[in-house]
Amino acid sequence: MPYSVYIAAILSLLLIGLSLNVSRLRMRHQVAFGEGGQTDLLKAVRAHGNSLEQSVLFIVLLYLGETSGQISPALTAALGFAFIMLRLLYCTGLFARLLLLRQVSHGLTMLVLLVVSILLLLPQ
Repeated sequence: MPYSVYIAAILSLLLIGLSLNVSRLRMRHQVAFGEGGQTDLLKAVRAHGNSLEQSVLFIVLLYLGETSGQISPALTAALGFAFIMLRLLYCTGLFARLLLLRQVSHGLTMLVLLVVSILLLLPQ
């Protein structure tokens, strides 16, 4: 099985955890829509939303790269590991109010996406 499938499963577990956190906070604050002025709920919504936005693009590109032979299995695993760690760091930075950690992890996430995109464009 391609490594990108395992990476997709791990990212799904992260996203499920982030989604459950949003649901937990919605119940605690009795907020059905939006954030209701609750800072912790706003952070949870953004952590989930941003991670979902980045993960969908990443896993599609990574899977295409791996299954087309443009990205080796070893590089697929390395890029996947880096992406997962960067998403965890981003969420940590957001929840712990560590702006620099959040900014750096987001910038490096963009770099990983850029690398995958460029690898797909290179001739085989």
